[in-house]
Amino acid sequence: MRRRLAITLVTVGLVAGCGGGATPFPATPTPEPTDIFMESPEPSLEPVPTEEPVPSEAASGQRYKVKKGDTMWAIAQEFGVSLADLKAANPDVDPQKMAIGTILIIPEP
Repeated sequence: MRRRLAITLVTVGLVAGCGGGATPFPATPTPEPTDIFMESPEPSLEPVPTEEPVPSEAASGQRYKVKKGDTMWAIAQEFGVSLADLKAANPDVDPQKMAIGTILIIPEP
């Protein structure tokens, strides 16, 4: 019994010497809510405008706006010009990466 009492007193003394087992933390202020989390705008279904090559002012001939499925070869055939002439009239347009909406200069046949 005395042994138990001695162990209990030693344990209580150690816990008390260590600050009671719980170290108080300095109080930190709770951040106030802010308005940085605003509701997102509704997504737009409109296509994002891309930079399209604009023909030079000196270029003469008819203009054609590229549509879905167009190829430079098919456009040349449609207007009765050679593919080489169509490419020469539009040097800034890559036939392999021709975007919808690109404006092409159609040279005179």
